[in-house]
Amino acid sequence: MAKVYRQYFAGLASAGGALACGATIGWSSPVQDEFTGENDYGITFSTKEYAWTGSLMTLGAAFVCFPVGVLITTIGPKWTMMLMVILFEIGWALLIFAQNQMMIYAARFLTGMAGGSFCVCAPMYCTAISQKEVRGIIGSFFQLLITNGVLFAFVFGGFTKAFMFSIICSIPPLVFAVIFIFCPDSPIFLIKKDRMEAAQKSMEWLRGKDYDFSAEFNEMKADNAKLKENSGNLGKALCRRVTLKALGLSISLMVLQQFSGINAVIFYSSSIFKSTAGGLEPRFSTMIIGVMLVAATVVSLFIIDRYGRVPLLLLSSVFQVISIAGLSIYFFMKDNDEESVEGLGWLPLLSICIYILMFSVGFGPVPWVFMAEVFTEDVKGIAGSISATTNWLCAFIVTQVFPILNESIGGGACFAIFAIISAVGGVYIYFCVLETKGKTFAEIQAELEGKKD
Repeated sequence: MAKVYRQYFAGLASAGGALACGATIGWSSPVQDEFTGENDYGITFSTKEYAWTGSLMTLGAAFVCFPVGVLITTIGPKWTMMLMVILFEIGWALLIFAQNQMMIYAARFLTGMAGGSFCVCAPMYCTAISQKEVRGIIGSFFQLLITNGVLFAFVFGGFTKAFMFSIICSIPPLVFAVIFIFCPDSPIFLIKKDRMEAAQKSMEWLRGKDYDFSAEFNEMKADNAKLKENSGNLGKALCRRVTLKALGLSISLMVLQQFSGINAVIFYSSSIFKSTAGGLEPRFSTMIIGVMLVAATVVSLFIIDRYGRVPLLLLSSVFQVISIAGLSIYFFMKDNDEESVEGLGWLPLLSICIYILMFSVGFGPVPWVFMAEVFTEDVKGIAGSISATTNWLCAFIVTQVFPILNESIGGGACFAIFAIISAVGGVYIYFCVLETKGKTFAEIQAELEGKKD
């Protein structure tokens, strides 16, 4: 038997950067009150100015995806991720020693760049090192560590000031680097670079010397040889019908993930709970959200390879519609008559907890796993970057526009829009998205091409 635990270890280690990314995502919510009031930094933001601390992180992530795609193709996902640790530490140093708003904006942009790079690299590395039987689980480690990072931020941010909180958030990238340095490079990348001896050693480390991985290794080499035969320039490769179809499916899932409203909830959870009638402190409400994120993502690890990608997306979509509709109704009632929501302070927390749970089971991990599964190796870096860029640009739009829309049209209308998008997404997934569970990369490509055995 293959030593699956080694694949799990390498997958978790690579996703350690995702924990750092999650901490970056979660940073803005706990410190919002501090930076929009008096604070030790002496730097105060208006509500509209503070919106940029959330959205610049996503803009930085979108900006870095194409350069990262080139780096992945050139030096591989492992060393690309190791390089990004430097960018993380520069960003956190700027935040720790910030003297003005521009330093904070620059820090958020740089940490966003570093975090966004892991959104491309980690899922690709995880799926590339995994056997098809556990590819879904290991591919989901990325989302698991992101949610742990968000929880990490909500907990430490709830009990520390921004200065100490930023120091704490600078630690996970360093821990990632120390652990991940001992993991092998992707065997698929090494084969692509004609480093067959290194690829063999990587496979031995990942599967175990006593396991016969020759058939799997030979299939990787055959796939690489086929790609080399058909290779032209990158533009031609990206314009292949199968690549365009995979790109369309991957991009659509990224758009649906973000426009279901997840980052509006995470970035502004404290302010959302402050505007409700519940008796629980906003910081504790956000911690509950973090726990829900982690718990549901753990559940998804055990079912993604059992039930498949499409069923989880559909389940996620249905419950997102129900829960976000509940949140929308609450805010509509509250805006029309403050007294009408007396005794209903529990509804926003319950709605958001259900939403977070079901998002984390399907729409959280699946688009990233799907992205890493559907592209051939010759276009994976660039095509994956296009998908990830789309994701982060959509996140930028949501995080930048949500607080403005919330002030102008109210929370009820904002969450109604998210509910409608989730409903439309469910219909689209049912009719258009293909299942990748338990299929080899070659089988997935054949299905995308319309070939059926």
